[in-house]
Amino acid sequence: MSEFPSPRAGVPAPESPDSSLLRTLMETSPDRIYFKDRESRIVRNNAAHARSLGAPSPEACTGRTDFDFFSREHAERAFDDEQRIIRTGEPIIAKVERTTRLDGRRGWASTTKLPWRDAAGAIIGTFGVTRDITEAHEAERRLNDERILLRTILDHLPSRLYVKDVNSRYVLNNRSHLELLGAPSQEAAVGRTTSDFFPGPRGEQALADDRRAFAGDSVINVEKSDFGPDGDVHWSLVTKVPLHDAHGEIVGLVGISHDITRRKVAEEEARRRGAEMEADLRMARQVQEAFLSRAYPVFPAAAEPAASRLRFAHRYLAASTLGGDFFDILRVSDTRCGVLVCDVMGHGVRAGLLTALIRGVAEEVGGRTGDPVAVVGEINRSLMPIVEQTGQPVFATVFFGLIDLEAGRLEFASAGHPPPFVRRASGEIARLAPADPEPAAGLMADFAYSRQSAAFRRGDVLLAYTDGVLEAAGADGRIFGEARIRDVLTATAGRSAAELNARLISAVQEFCGRDSFEDDVCVVAVEAAG
Repeated sequence: MSEFPSPRAGVPAPESPDSSLLRTLMETSPDRIYFKDRESRIVRNNAAHARSLGAPSPEACTGRTDFDFFSREHAERAFDDEQRIIRTGEPIIAKVERTTRLDGRRGWASTTKLPWRDAAGAIIGTFGVTRDITEAHEAERRLNDERILLRTILDHLPSRLYVKDVNSRYVLNNRSHLELLGAPSQEAAVGRTTSDFFPGPRGEQALADDRRAFAGDSVINVEKSDFGPDGDVHWSLVTKVPLHDAHGEIVGLVGISHDITRRKVAEEEARRRGAEMEADLRMARQVQEAFLSRAYPVFPAAAEPAASRLRFAHRYLAASTLGGDFFDILRVSDTRCGVLVCDVMGHGVRAGLLTALIRGVAEEVGGRTGDPVAVVGEINRSLMPIVEQTGQPVFATVFFGLIDLEAGRLEFASAGHPPPFVRRASGEIARLAPADPEPAAGLMADFAYSRQSAAFRRGDVLLAYTDGVLEAAGADGRIFGEARIRDVLTATAGRSAAELNARLISAVQEFCGRDSFEDDVCVVAVEAAG
């Protein structure tokens, strides 16, 4: 193509087939087509090119250069390219370049430029086709940014992530998985299978899991164990799910595994410690039950149990393996008996240790003096150092009563304990409590507990209990309360101490609508038989 024929005035110029094809291409192509002379001036262009330059028509572009439409930097690059083509005859094919208009607007284009020759083959300029690829380029840039972001995230995940094709060959691995495989790079792992890195049962198991995923049966959070190179057991939490293409066909799998070795070791250690603690709790429970189940003392000491002037019965129901409620019966003399009922805060090992401490104090002080105030005061003093050193609240409600058979009296002191009752032989019921409530042991250092006294004669029954009875709640939230305890005492008049306890426990269970208790329950009944 050497020239564009011009029509003679008034006479339509005949159009050759080549010219017709060129005109049709120029008019209909969305790409920008242009012809330039040896000075890079536009000779002819199509409407798409004119629009891209902001010109009203192709004719308005004739004789102008890129310097009239683009930034100087862009125009110089285009001019240099075109002059090189004119000098060498070598084309530029699909060059991707940044475009900058004079008004600052930017875009991306794919440009092909070739030498324009006349009929004799001499280069008379250049012609080119430019396609606007701004949207495609931006989409590719965003996709590449997302790819880089995803790769960065994957490589910094502590979990081991990988993708396999339907032949179980690795397609993609993150850095953590490459380290597990011992592969120095992505290229060293791609195309290989698990068996290539872990021959034997480990690799065979992995391939079997792969086949499950390819069959559509995902492997979700399955714990796998294996021996590491150092001989230690290693644990992983493995997930494998099928990878589908756009048509829903399975083309591979995506796998992720978490190293859970530390967690498994910690769990095993927790199980071991739990088993040890459970064994310790069982032993402590056995010791506690041994104290509770030991034979009651008889009064006087030489009497047969059936002839004892005091008869005892108790019921103890722990809410946990090791409870905080307990009681003790202390011989002070043949005619004096100490009765201790205590409720330590909480349950478990701490409560068990505190009950042992309090029991020791009560037996040492109570067995020596039989003084209720001295016993309760010493228990309070023994708890205060624990409170001060640990900074944790430690307290216990305590009732200690001293029955004097010769005097027919019951002296007692109470540190915040639920008030016991005495059912007299006449049927009258007396509530044993100081006029003003006094604090539980362990709450106030050196508190001076008061001494209280009540008659206790032949035929009378002392009933002491812990708050597991008093505060047992029914389905409607109401508590059992003192009134119902009184009702049981009245209903069991003339019955033995053991029958009284059994009836009380049964009444509480019936009120709550269940056999178990939310708190420890301890009930002690003492009957003056002679």
